[in-house]
Amino acid sequence: MERIKTIVVVGHENSGSFHLFRTILNNFPEADFTLVVTTGLYYRRTLIGSIWKLLKESSVLFCAVRFAELVRYRLGRHTMRCECKRRGIRVITTRDINAPEIIAGLKVIRPDLLVSIYTMHIYRSDVLAIPRFGAIGCHPSIFPNYRGLEVFFWAMANNEGTTGVSIFEIARKVDAGRVLREQVLQIRPEQTMNDVYRMVTECAGRLLVAAIHDVDKDQVTYRTPEGAGQYYPMPTREAVRRLLRSGKRFF
Repeated sequence: MERIKTIVVVGHENSGSFHLFRTILNNFPEADFTLVVTTGLYYRRTLIGSIWKLLKESSVLFCAVRFAELVRYRLGRHTMRCECKRRGIRVITTRDINAPEIIAGLKVIRPDLLVSIYTMHIYRSDVLAIPRFGAIGCHPSIFPNYRGLEVFFWAMANNEGTTGVSIFEIARKVDAGRVLREQVLQIRPEQTMNDVYRMVTECAGRLLVAAIHDVDKDQVTYRTPEGAGQYYPMPTREAVRRLLRSGKRFF
């Protein structure tokens, strides 16, 4: 690598984050990595507060499906923390990526690049100012459309024929940065929600590697998304019923 020597990866412990983290590690073995594991379901909410919000606003069935996947992942031996232990990578755990102690720790590390993978934490300007070449993240849609949460589900519930992945520059406004890389993906009729999740995650891994190379070589070409797009919350009960009525399945 030419310019990037130190990378901080920020992510929540789940199967998608693990795939992305391992993909980045395997493609940049010469870089010095730090993993920041973000905890909690919603940014800066307690576990009880997060569960209460989910019960009020989201589908219990959808939450149960995703929770079962999370439990299965965390009971396995292939987690981001396990990968870090095996490779000797430092790990920081936080409930708030913008906490003063996290900011102080990142300033000591002095990362060249911050890479955000599948976390619901919101980055403030103090954190974004630390990495020398900025911060990038991945999102399972083509910006500005399908901003928000669990949008691979929403694309299926809305009977879209395509979805996609955007690798974007993290800005102060959520899901509003310039796009570095993107790819449209076809949703096939036989695909389950888990199939689509794996498809967008695998694509995000490839695009993140390409985007990091772009930043490293100072060869980034940006696209600024136009229009407001749509924002989606956690899947609602009505949306889950619509998905199931259409014949689509979770797995």
